[in-house]
Amino acid sequence: MVEGPGADASARVAGLLRALAVAMDEVFQAHLESFASAELLELVQGWEAHSRRAVTVDQLLLSTLMSRGVAGEYGFSSPQALLADLLRIDPREAKDRVRAAEDLGPRRGLTGEELEPVFPLVAAEQKAGVISAAHAKVIVSTLDRLRPDLDFEHGARVQGELVEQARWFNPRDLAKVAMRIVAHLDPDGAEPRDAQHQRERSFTLGKRCDGMFIPTGALTPACGALLEAVLDSLSAPAPAADGPGGVLEPDRRTPGQRRHDAIEDASRRLLADGGLPSSGGVATTLLITMTEEQFRTQQGYATTTHNDLISIPEAMRLAGEAEVVSVVLNAEGGVISHGRERRLASPGQRLALYARDRGCCFPGCEMPVQWTQVHHQKPWQYGGETSIQTMALLCGHHHRTFEERGWTLHIVDGVPWWTPPKHVDPTQKPRRNRQHHPATMAPV
Repeated sequence: MVEGPGADASARVAGLLRALAVAMDEVFQAHLESFASAELLELVQGWEAHSRRAVTVDQLLLSTLMSRGVAGEYGFSSPQALLADLLRIDPREAKDRVRAAEDLGPRRGLTGEELEPVFPLVAAEQKAGVISAAHAKVIVSTLDRLRPDLDFEHGARVQGELVEQARWFNPRDLAKVAMRIVAHLDPDGAEPRDAQHQRERSFTLGKRCDGMFIPTGALTPACGALLEAVLDSLSAPAPAADGPGGVLEPDRRTPGQRRHDAIEDASRRLLADGGLPSSGGVATTLLITMTEEQFRTQQGYATTTHNDLISIPEAMRLAGEAEVVSVVLNAEGGVISHGRERRLASPGQRLALYARDRGCCFPGCEMPVQWTQVHHQKPWQYGGETSIQTMALLCGHHHRTFEERGWTLHIVDGVPWWTPPKHVDPTQKPRRNRQHHPATMAPV
């Protein structure tokens, strides 16, 4: 391993680093609470500009290391191997930083003369602190993908246009601008990109040791567009009448939590509608097994088809929805009971519920009927009947959360009414969702 600079560092190196350390210490020691808001914003912008310039210092240093052949001098096979060892960084990051230095750092010719960077406009704007490393990566990758003839004819103009647009757009939006520019110059290039996307497509559902799942992969533009459409429809905020007097309270979930819940809802719908191909000779089903004691005490963890663990309360909640079957085993592994066949509302029952509830029946929720699930007043897994008189429509969010928030459902004359918890309404007066039934009257 290469030793870093220590107490015996040269005076020149120590002087350069000391000047940087002093400047940073001044920021640390500043009494920022005394700054006006406008001053803080100005400082944030200024610091960002200096941070962007710092990347160009990295490129300058790496370019010098590479031109001097320092990696080979210290026995490393490549500059990125030297960098990963010296700085204790991930090899992938080291490779990216070396590539950035090759594209944006200074160069020298065969006879030692100084040459401008491969992408001079990008390098100049980054050195001035105007654009970030992410902006630069978008521009460089766009220019790298141009066909040689287009690069020769339009490369400089495209580089200049994207550098200018980078002053106004964030990197993600800049990438969209770049795609439109390239599509205009190379309208026939979509097919090769589509083929590349198909080769690179992937999806993996990794599992953490605590039971959480981590999705990773690369979706094609078509697949991503379909998923975005699903998420847009199912991840909308779901306000509820949780305030005193039925005042609407905003959905407290983060956007990420709403998208997570949308994926869960979409998966549940796909299992419920019977549209999946059969698996092992039976309809695709989520099978959950548990012991008799776990069923009785409602404690511990059940096992899914893939031998993953899921809490018993969560398993019992799932057992009444979609194509999910719970199987209770005795101590020897024998089957004591299994999910009843008739747990899902029939198409006719769903249509009747659609006509009655017209959407999520939880007070204040505006979710339309197309985005709802059928809820059993008495949980199906505990003997609840699949009957119009015992079921109601709820959106996925309120289906998951109404119990923990203290609300109770009652079916009065075939109509769903909700009793709020005392902290919402001390009188606990029943409520009905009037978003879908504005002309209804409160019960006598």
